[in-house]
Amino acid sequence: MLLDGLVKSGYSENVCDNNFSFITKSNEILDLCLALKQETIIGFDTEFVKETSFFPRLEIIQVATEKQSWVVDAHMGSENLDPLLQVFKDKNILKVGHAIQGDQECFYTAHGFFVSPCLDTSIASALCGYGDSVGLSFLLKEELGVQIKKGHARSHWGVRPLPKPLLEYAHADVIHLVYLCKKLLEKLEKLNRKAWALELSAQYEDPLLYVPDPIFLAEKLASGRKLDVESFAALVALMKWREARVRELNIPRRWLADDGVLLDLAMVRPKDVQHLKNFRGISKGEMQKSGKTILETIHNALVGAVTPHKFEVKKTPTAKEQQVINLLTCYAAVCAKKHQIALKYLIKSSQYLQLIRSNAKNPHDWPYAWVEEKILTQKACELIGEELWSFLKGEIALCIKDKEMKLIDLKKHL
Repeated sequence: MLLDGLVKSGYSENVCDNNFSFITKSNEILDLCLALKQETIIGFDTEFVKETSFFPRLEIIQVATEKQSWVVDAHMGSENLDPLLQVFKDKNILKVGHAIQGDQECFYTAHGFFVSPCLDTSIASALCGYGDSVGLSFLLKEELGVQIKKGHARSHWGVRPLPKPLLEYAHADVIHLVYLCKKLLEKLEKLNRKAWALELSAQYEDPLLYVPDPIFLAEKLASGRKLDVESFAALVALMKWREARVRELNIPRRWLADDGVLLDLAMVRPKDVQHLKNFRGISKGEMQKSGKTILETIHNALVGAVTPHKFEVKKTPTAKEQQVINLLTCYAAVCAKKHQIALKYLIKSSQYLQLIRSNAKNPHDWPYAWVEEKILTQKACELIGEELWSFLKGEIALCIKDKEMKLIDLKKHL
């Protein structure tokens, strides 16, 4: 089975000393793929530009074994890149990267597939007690004693030929990934969390992640504002129009119309083109092309040609519930530290109120009620479900001892 029986090996920082190539020709791709197919784990990364387009423009692809890395020119086109793309689809090779959502978006939008199977070292480290959103530089220093230079993340990766400092930066991002992966897998095995890490890493292989829900965007923008049903329906419709239009033009959303403009349009709901022209934030050219469409979009949202989303005021906790949430947040953080895992993989801020209002009425419901109600995941319940239950039942207390938060089992002190 993939990943079973991995061979442990020594590690030398010297593997990264100028041992990399810049691939620009199809025959070089074939040689590269022959080398990669001999491996069970390879590292990968991408560099892309998104400031001037809606879809990320893939510029280079970095790949590495434990001893060598390659930087591939993504301008070669899909036909020339195809042998490498097939390696990224190979189910017998684990691909490891750090914070891979952006990389997955690149492969999906540029080539129509997701790299799989993957291990995201950001997720793996979070399940090993490193906390949330740990940077690769910090992780490499902690795990391997390696220090890499940063500072080129916002460089212009589209220039050709690529300057040597950029090639070195791109190389440094991947050459240590395979050995880092092996170190993290060893820890995950001991914690019985390897399958969990792979499952969470695979969450970025969902096309819906890269097609934002206009209703979600509208709800996020409307949060904290007093919008009536009609205004919210118009806002959802305008969000849908903008999403379709920016994809068609392949430009950033803000270039077409920023959130504030759409919110104003939804609240005022202009009735004619002349009124619409009074709104700043949409160019004259776009107004001429889409003015009529914008008015029709708003009108249809109101009359029901486009079914308006039922506007609901988000549930907010009472004053008493907020006090409980504050305590529960502290307690969950203590549990996360004890179990060596980032808190967000156990419980999210939006779930505390759901937990308090859960229909679970007795200990025999635990942990199944919380899982069935989709408040917590099965894994989270297995780790902290019983502890959360006991805390909510008043059987466990928090205290401060030696400047640290401690837990007291009240059942043993009563």
